[in-house]
Amino acid sequence: MSETLMLPPRLVMRDLMLTAVSLKARIILIFFCVMAASVALAVHIQPDYKAKSSLLVLMGTEHAFRPAAGEQFMNTGAVDAEQVLRTEASILGSDDLHRSVIREIGIEKLFPKLLEQPSPFEKWTADVKTFITDGLGMTSPTTDRGSADPMVRAVDAFSHNLSITVDKKSSVIGLDYTNPDKVMAADALRVLESRYFDLRAKLYGDVQAPIVQMQQNAAGAQLAAANTTLEAFKHQHDISNFADRRAILLRQQGDLETARARAESTIAEQQARLAQLNQQLGTVAGAKRNAASALQGMVEAYRQRQQEAQTTYRGSPAVDDARRQALERETDIARMQSTQAYGVQADRNKTEADLRSSLAGHEAISAQLTTLKTQIDSVDGEEMELHRLELNRAILEDNYKAISKILDERQVVETVDANRQSSVRIIQPPRIPALPLSTRRLILLAGIVFSMLLSIGSVLMSHFFRSSYLRPEALEVDTGLTVLASVPEMGALRGGGSVLIIPA
Repeated sequence: MSETLMLPPRLVMRDLMLTAVSLKARIILIFFCVMAASVALAVHIQPDYKAKSSLLVLMGTEHAFRPAAGEQFMNTGAVDAEQVLRTEASILGSDDLHRSVIREIGIEKLFPKLLEQPSPFEKWTADVKTFITDGLGMTSPTTDRGSADPMVRAVDAFSHNLSITVDKKSSVIGLDYTNPDKVMAADALRVLESRYFDLRAKLYGDVQAPIVQMQQNAAGAQLAAANTTLEAFKHQHDISNFADRRAILLRQQGDLETARARAESTIAEQQARLAQLNQQLGTVAGAKRNAASALQGMVEAYRQRQQEAQTTYRGSPAVDDARRQALERETDIARMQSTQAYGVQADRNKTEADLRSSLAGHEAISAQLTTLKTQIDSVDGEEMELHRLELNRAILEDNYKAISKILDERQVVETVDANRQSSVRIIQPPRIPALPLSTRRLILLAGIVFSMLLSIGSVLMSHFFRSSYLRPEALEVDTGLTVLASVPEMGALRGGGSVLIIPA
């Protein structure tokens, strides 16, 4: 009725109340049906229990820059607390973490209905829901394999039942998990936190000791190879100490050079002596020739005297005396010359033998000096190679010591980190909830509200779209005429009939 709203508010409210009174049977029926459905739904639905827990996230060393083993720590600035909270919440909400929790507890305990065969109505409902969501693009199209795998559905259900809230001001992460079994709700949160700390330690763990250990093993192998090479070189070249060996060789070289100089001096002396003896031997030979000439003259003188004696003093003793004296002088001269020549010749022979011996010794000493010089040169080359090997060994040893020091420091750091308390602390551990969620009361309250809305809607629809008038004032407003009388409500008229009274 178009003009009904033009009435005063009190008249409109009175008409609405009259309409509600006239439709009280319908209102009661609507309220009863809606509440019956709400009660049935509340009875059918199994109540859920919500377990709660809260975590305090502190700023720890795992959120700061961690240098590699052996590098110097560098301060890169403050850590963003909001980013840390988002990271921790992402770890708590990861599907792999949820999957590990489900595996530990068991699907049959957490979600026993997932292992049951769905009823035809449930299959039809699920298919319709999937068709609608896939058609509207609300979710990605599901595959038969994914929908058939209970673990996939269990992970999805676990994520749906888990609620993670982040309080940025207090750095607290709240965890809520709902499950029809109150013990399972608390156990799921307890296992989730335990697995979360394990996963967090694995993700934030900075274990570098095995890498440094491999480097130490490689450096140790190189050092052992260098030691083996050095010892083999010393054993092959019979090297104990190059300084002592060089001193011995140089001492031997000095002795041999002194001996060679001495031999050269002896050879020079012997050569001079031999020349002198040769000169003496020549002089002796000349004297011998002079003696022979003198002897020949004496013989001639003797023969002359003999002839004179034979002619002048024939038979005289002077001839015999002259002959005797001549023979004695000849004999003395010959004896003297023979003795001197023999001595000189013997001395010459001895000098020649000594000279040959000295020359042979000089050659031997020269050969020994050549060999000794070769050995000294060889020692110099071996010493350079030994120094190279020792330097290489020293470098490898220093490298091994440096890596060992880094390994010891790294093991200490990782041991401290392993025994250090986590920067995430449990404020409130999960406890078994004592009371279920008020799901049934919410359903009943929703039923009451829905029934009231339906009743009000029914009253409004009946009031604004009916074909009769409940009060004369509405008729006067619609017709512009004055109503003098009206027929009271009767049972016959309640069935849908209406009476219009027009004044005369």
